[in-house]
Amino acid sequence: MPEQLAAQDLSPADLDVVVISHLDCDHANGLRGVRNARRIMVSRDEMRCATRFPNSLVRFNASWWRGIDLDLYDWNDHEGPAGRSYDLFGDRSVQLINIPGHTDGQVAMKITAPSGRYVLLFADGGYATRSWRDMVTSGIVYDRHAQRSSLEWIREQSLSPLGLAPMYWTVH
Repeated sequence: MPEQLAAQDLSPADLDVVVISHLDCDHANGLRGVRNARRIMVSRDEMRCATRFPNSLVRFNASWWRGIDLDLYDWNDHEGPAGRSYDLFGDRSVQLINIPGHTDGQVAMKITAPSGRYVLLFADGGYATRSWRDMVTSGIVYDRHAQRSSLEWIREQSLSPLGLAPMYWTVH
């Protein structure tokens, strides 16, 4: 990430907000590279989930975020399959929507334009089009029932005429 920012003449300190979808190793072990961002956000439910498995080498390892000023947030809205979301700017333009299953506090990011059209970024909520189109859940699951409900919601959002191309997102 720092190299990608530098290529655009930016640094992590230029970032207003970094949103962590969930704290699995492939999403959290690069946090030190953006530690100087103004705000690094992770849901409080996700932190609770991650700390249930302290020092897991496969999924969660507190050393990846230890010493980093994480902004733990609670849900302030009720969008999505679990009825839990966070309206980032208070205008529904960027919503962090809880999609539990893969982890308990995982979020998708729904970015909505004034026209109502939106892009849905859903990290490990699904793996490519086949996942949400054919309802293929992942092998790494915290709660399979919740994951299926989240995948059904992703599918519904992805098929909406207001939705633009759904995207799997991660930053390494």
